[in-house]
Amino acid sequence: MKYPILVSDFLNNMNDGLIYIDSDGIIQEYNEKAKQMMGIQRKCAYPHNEGKIEKGDIVIIAYTSFGLDDEGIDENDFKKIGLTFNNIEEGTTVLAVGKYMGNVNGKSKIKAPGAYMDVITLEDDFEGVHFKAKVDYIDRCVEIKINSRSYRYYYNNYFSNCVVLDKDTKEMKFYQQGGYTAWKEDLKLLLNGQFFSEKKVGINIKEVINKHIFEAHDNNEIIKEFISCAKGEHLGFKGKNSKLNGIYSSCTFFPVKRVGKTVGAYLLLSDISLLQSVETQKNIAYSKLKVVTKSLKDNEIIEKYFPKIIGSSKIISEIKRLGYKASRFQSNVLLLGESGTGKSILARAIHDASDNKNKPFIQVNCSSIPETLIESELFGYEKGAFTGANQKGKKGYFEMADSGTIFLDEIGDLPKAMQVKLLHVIQNKKFYKVGGDKEIEVDVRIIAATNRNLELDVKNKLFRKDLYYRINVFPIHIPSLRERIDDMHELVEYLLPKICMKIGTEEKRISGEAMAKLRVYHWPGNIRELENILERAVNLCDDKIITSDYIKVKINKKNLINQEEYLKPLKDSLNELELEIIENVMDYTNDDKMKTMKILKIKKTKLYDKLKTIKKRENSEITE
Repeated sequence: MKYPILVSDFLNNMNDGLIYIDSDGIIQEYNEKAKQMMGIQRKCAYPHNEGKIEKGDIVIIAYTSFGLDDEGIDENDFKKIGLTFNNIEEGTTVLAVGKYMGNVNGKSKIKAPGAYMDVITLEDDFEGVHFKAKVDYIDRCVEIKINSRSYRYYYNNYFSNCVVLDKDTKEMKFYQQGGYTAWKEDLKLLLNGQFFSEKKVGINIKEVINKHIFEAHDNNEIIKEFISCAKGEHLGFKGKNSKLNGIYSSCTFFPVKRVGKTVGAYLLLSDISLLQSVETQKNIAYSKLKVVTKSLKDNEIIEKYFPKIIGSSKIISEIKRLGYKASRFQSNVLLLGESGTGKSILARAIHDASDNKNKPFIQVNCSSIPETLIESELFGYEKGAFTGANQKGKKGYFEMADSGTIFLDEIGDLPKAMQVKLLHVIQNKKFYKVGGDKEIEVDVRIIAATNRNLELDVKNKLFRKDLYYRINVFPIHIPSLRERIDDMHELVEYLLPKICMKIGTEEKRISGEAMAKLRVYHWPGNIRELENILERAVNLCDDKIITSDYIKVKINKKNLINQEEYLKPLKDSLNELELEIIENVMDYTNDDKMKTMKILKIKKTKLYDKLKTIKKRENSEITE
């Protein structure tokens, strides 16, 4: 038996998509390739009934590129699930969860289009549901995972993924699939009351034959021209790149004529979305390369200006970056941190990296100057100002630092009377010498440092609030050595040769066992203590290798840095953290329980139970 070749066989085996409409815009042909490209035909993994989003339903969204849909979701639509965004930049990735019209704040995470990362993830619990939303920019995959079920879609340019859970059962009642524009299931439509279609496992096909073209496609420019061509108002064109239902295509359409009359038009579609995706990926890679190149250049500059800030850990690299930023302007800087962390070294480095590096750098230790002499030391004095004064008078530190930098170390130890005069200098850049009647004007950049809690001192009226605000323009908190223990090897490699040269002995090295001992010690004296310990070891050791026997530090429970102490149940760690927070707040409030309860927003019974636990722990430590 012979089977004739049907026109439909030819159309459905074409490599390009073909759509044919009559002069009224009614679809007459829509081949298999076009159905696949435009999402008219889609393969579904999970079934659900038709319906719509109801009040109280949970909506989880993974939106790869906000604003790139022709009629996409906007800030007002996000408010329907308890999210408030203002002026989101086009192309922003939005991961979000919320309760539809539920008067409950939603949760979200966004990535601006200018920020480059490989993956962005939002994983959380919401209304008793654990979920994970993710966009993988490398694999071009957008996924929402709830419990063990994954709703995943591989996209070329952008995709608006969405899963809706029933308000009562918390079961899936809708999930987004490719072709949502053709199925009229755009996220914006759904959030504004549009019904969604039923999904069956396997191939789902939307009936489009004898339907108007607008029922399968957006009312965009290319479709308008297609309809115009079918009416004989447009001559058509060939190979025009355009976006149709979110898919980048090369479009060719021409009118169909019968007896000299235009009766319709056909549209040929070549899928170029993959090429567009490759181009997008190339642009992303190029942008990443620019960012990395700039980052490397910035790192080279930072390392050049901060060679004495030793270490490459993340935390110390951030300190160098902040130090470099501080060097770029003349605002006051406040260095915070424990004694021995290197505040004076960073202060000098900031000055040396600034445009005033060739100007004076004057370092003043405020705690080492007697209270009776501090004013004359800072501001100088005129001849004969007081008994024993130099007959020629004397310049003060501020006058010596004119046009440069003055570093006020341990500024928290300044007497209250001196704080007033320092505030005047900062505000007016003028002062009087002791015994003088002529106001002296100076242009001085102030870097201050302290190991005290100045906020607490302000609260306790030990330090002036107005002075604190004046010096705290650009604060930098320098970490303790135990917070940057990963820098230990670099610090030892830097310090040992200098110590050996200072003592006048041959250069020595440190054994791995000795290094391990240095890494577990708590270092209450920080780098200054490390220098002393190393110097003692060099003096004690007659060999070229310093073993752990020569590292004279006392390792016990209270000064041990040991990763194994963190290998404990999460509940125990959280309980310890709670106790530590309560202790800190009690210190802040001077043991005022009412204030502590108000700050922490906890009830009296909980606070008293925790304080009993703290007391028991303290008694246990004393017994030990």
